[in-house]
Amino acid sequence: MLSADSATHEPNTPSRLGLHDAFWTQAILFFMRWVPAPVFTLMTYPLAALAYLLAVKQREAIRANLSALIPGKGSSCLAGYQVFLQFSWTYLDRLWYLHFGRKIDWEIIGEGDFENLEKHPGGALIFTVHSGNYDIGASLFALKFTRPVHTVRMPEASASLQKLRGEELCEQERRVPNLHVHYNEPGGHLGMELCRLLLAGEVVCVQGDRVLGEVTPTQASIDGVTYKIPRGPLVLAEVTGVPCYPVFLTRRGRLAYRIEIGKPFITGGSKTKAAEISAAWLPVMHSFLLQHWDQWFVFEPLVTRDPT
Repeated sequence: MLSADSATHEPNTPSRLGLHDAFWTQAILFFMRWVPAPVFTLMTYPLAALAYLLAVKQREAIRANLSALIPGKGSSCLAGYQVFLQFSWTYLDRLWYLHFGRKIDWEIIGEGDFENLEKHPGGALIFTVHSGNYDIGASLFALKFTRPVHTVRMPEASASLQKLRGEELCEQERRVPNLHVHYNEPGGHLGMELCRLLLAGEVVCVQGDRVLGEVTPTQASIDGVTYKIPRGPLVLAEVTGVPCYPVFLTRRGRLAYRIEIGKPFITGGSKTKAAEISAAWLPVMHSFLLQHWDQWFVFEPLVTRDPT
């Protein structure tokens, strides 16, 4: 459940009207009440272009990641803009879904693996990445999944946005009672709690692609590309010995998404080392990102290409 501590957490507050201030989301919500959805979707093109120009640090991180992932891709301004545009569209979908009750048209790829995960008698880890929209994906998955699902997220970058997110997640929890959100707060002991949940037979969803805050990173390489990925999920899988399933979300169109579930890249039942788990996870993640690079919403430099 969303704990009281999580809901009231107050991170460092950036300057008023910074990129992470809740003012911008509240302004968007105001106009969404009056502007038809198709018109608002079209308005996203110039607004995403403006954000692309102003968010220098995030823009350069996106371009650096794309250059490493697909040589030559990061040098294209259009490619970086596509990422910002897709992110803007998924953010609008998220607001339409959470604040206006719009329904999401979605499909599942890998129904058999979904059923196997659902029927698995013990705990299981879901590995995902920052694609599509995390909140939408978690809600859609949990709505169809008959077991409780525990997800992990970082606190927001500003107190105002954290307050707004807390209100949204309380509403989300009301709609999807078997979805439980846990914040990875600095100085907390979330790893121990997640370990307890997995050993108790619960399903936990972790993000296997992004390193933020006090998250401990590790490096893994494939095809000349080196990723900086979080070590925590790998250790969690090693300690608990549970099966690890890849689950990815992609946006197909306005309020339309696809959830892709693959076979477990770690079958569980034995104490597999973190390095082996990383080696099994990396090709799955890398293959997905090569296909859906425009929906990988990581705004920090996490990928480098080895010199040849």
